[in-house]
Amino acid sequence: MKKSLFLLLTGLSLLSFSFINAQVTSGFKAGVNFADVTGLSFDNDGSSGAERIENQLDGKRTGYFVGFLVDIPLSEKLSFMPEFIFSQQGKNLESFRLDYLNLPLGLKLNLSNLYINVGPQVGVKVWDPNKSGIFSNFEASAFGGIGYIFDSNIFIEARYTYGLTDVFQDNNNFTFNNAGETRFSELEGKNAVIQLGIGYRL
Repeated sequence: MKKSLFLLLTGLSLLSFSFINAQVTSGFKAGVNFADVTGLSFDNDGSSGAERIENQLDGKRTGYFVGFLVDIPLSEKLSFMPEFIFSQQGKNLESFRLDYLNLPLGLKLNLSNLYINVGPQVGVKVWDPNKSGIFSNFEASAFGGIGYIFDSNIFIEARYTYGLTDVFQDNNNFTFNNAGETRFSELEGKNAVIQLGIGYRL
């Protein structure tokens, strides 16, 4: 179902590109991510290495994002803004560092040079360090942000994205080989990311 949702939203986004005209603008952006997995819960085997792993799981991940966007006007102040973004997410613990290709589908309210952007997002996991199979390949989330575009077409933006689906597969378990074969199971949690970025409108 998640795969079908991603394909549907991708198709709608690509379809929107066919309406490009002189008013439509495009651009690119990049910036820093402050990522975490919120609501993280799990069971562990009670071994001596479990407490050390739990402490490491408290760490947030600082990464980056980069991508491009298309801004399609719907009215004088409202526009549809699909994006295609590579994003580093997850947690700071190496085993939980995840990379995604995300498709935010934003509705943008233009308030002169200031704008507000909200909408849904679908993502495909493209990398995890262990290829363990415990992480979901797809995720759905929602985001909201605020930005400012300068007369030079440079813009800055702050955004918060919160996951609506679990980062982990059901009935999962994972063994930390670097902690005496410590075993964790029934992991649950959702991605949460604060993004601070800068970009340029072409």
